[in-house]
Amino acid sequence: MLSKTKTAIFLVLCLLLTLLLPTSVSNETENYPVFTFDQEDGYHVDSELNLSGQSSFPLTSIEISIWNISLPDQWSQLSSNPFLDSVVPFTDEVTDSTMWSWQHSYNLSSVDCTCYVEISLMEHTNLTSFGLIVYVGDEHHRPVLRPSSTVDLSQFHSTQIFNSNSIDLAYEVLIPPSHSEPGTTMGLNIIPDVRICPVSNGICLESYVSIATSDASFDEELQLVVDMDNSLIDDGFYLLQVQIQDEFLKLSNNLTQFVIIDQTEPTVELTAVEQVFESESIVVDIDVNDGYIGSTFVITWTITEPDGTPRSVLDSEILEDSRLGFKPTKSGQYSVNALVRDLGGHLVVVNHNVSVFNIAPDAVVRYDGFLVQDGSQVTIPQSGNWVFSANESTDSESDIISLEYYWYVDGKTLLSGKSYLTSSDIQATTYREIRVEVVDDDGESSNLSFDVIHQQSESLESFADTTLASMISLFFILFIAIIVFMRQRGQSDKSSGFVKWTERGKKPKN
Repeated sequence: MLSKTKTAIFLVLCLLLTLLLPTSVSNETENYPVFTFDQEDGYHVDSELNLSGQSSFPLTSIEISIWNISLPDQWSQLSSNPFLDSVVPFTDEVTDSTMWSWQHSYNLSSVDCTCYVEISLMEHTNLTSFGLIVYVGDEHHRPVLRPSSTVDLSQFHSTQIFNSNSIDLAYEVLIPPSHSEPGTTMGLNIIPDVRICPVSNGICLESYVSIATSDASFDEELQLVVDMDNSLIDDGFYLLQVQIQDEFLKLSNNLTQFVIIDQTEPTVELTAVEQVFESESIVVDIDVNDGYIGSTFVITWTITEPDGTPRSVLDSEILEDSRLGFKPTKSGQYSVNALVRDLGGHLVVVNHNVSVFNIAPDAVVRYDGFLVQDGSQVTIPQSGNWVFSANESTDSESDIISLEYYWYVDGKTLLSGKSYLTSSDIQATTYREIRVEVVDDDGESSNLSFDVIHQQSESLESFADTTLASMISLFFILFIAIIVFMRQRGQSDKSSGFVKWTERGKKPKN
């Protein structure tokens, strides 16, 4: 448990050192403070430490501290003060802005150390700090390892990604003046030690393992090359730690940073249906395996239409990060393409083809609200208005709005472009057959034909037939009535009790 605690403290101190090492900030981004030292890193004094510099902000709320960092894994504070010895405002002739010059001194006659002077801005919530490495006295001096001046500090303190089989590292090295001529690093023997451990949630899962460097050079900066193939390091998340030892066996501080090693391309597979009908949903799933836990990737989708035109996908078509769904509006072959980019910047392009088949339309006609069947007979008035409507003809969702309608009367083309036929569209007085053809955008069609009967002509013929039948019936009834009447009269005369006298001719009486 004690060793783990020491390791944790050691790591925190090393990370803290990397945060505090920058000597000055020259970035003049708006609202970002500028603070400089007149002295350079590695400044050597015997006992009296005199510091000075300039600032772009009033130094009314600061803290200046000096730390003993002679031990790589342990800091101790030697002094802390909330005020500087002097602060004088002045006008910068170049920018015409107000600046402040400052000065502060330490009496370190009883101290021999590798020390770090830190100035923190107390009015900033993130406690922005600036610092300087100084060597005091003649003992307890050691080299100090710093990020390369060519690397943005924000980039160094963020997770770096290495996507090749070698890692190129560069660092600044401060050499104690007692070990070499001030300002020179030529001819020094530097022994680098590069260590690595796999991490999860920022914590090492195993102990650090040293990895060999295939090339190391030290001129103005320390240049290291790590061969990942020879080191047999798999892709994944790691903590990379670098420390050096000089020719006097003095150890520097540790520089530790999070890194991602991603040397291989991900394996990508698309799965989807092979064929569908128009307006049926196509769902495409993508499976990406980058070989290590925690890897992320970005997918760029495109869809190639049957006519060969590529298009980007809509936000509504992205169902999940690794799933795409859309409805085809045309028949033909669609190509779904996915460009996958992993953390290492490796690009993999995959595609999947889906055949989309057209659905033929179905012609539907209604007259006066009733459905007209193919081959049926429909009675229409000789005069007056009537309408045959094909609005309820069906097709796929994408084709229904683009259906074309063609009307034929007795086999001749009459009308096109309208989904209904009215009595005013037909100029002929007599006609028998009406046919409608419904055509979709793929050229497939459906036909429905029916015969029409004019109601008035049918009524006249029926009236004539009815009149003749009525007259015959009337005469027949009258004839029967006369016969019945005569028979009844005859029977009434015979059955009467009165004597029927007949008149005789008159003769003379004898």
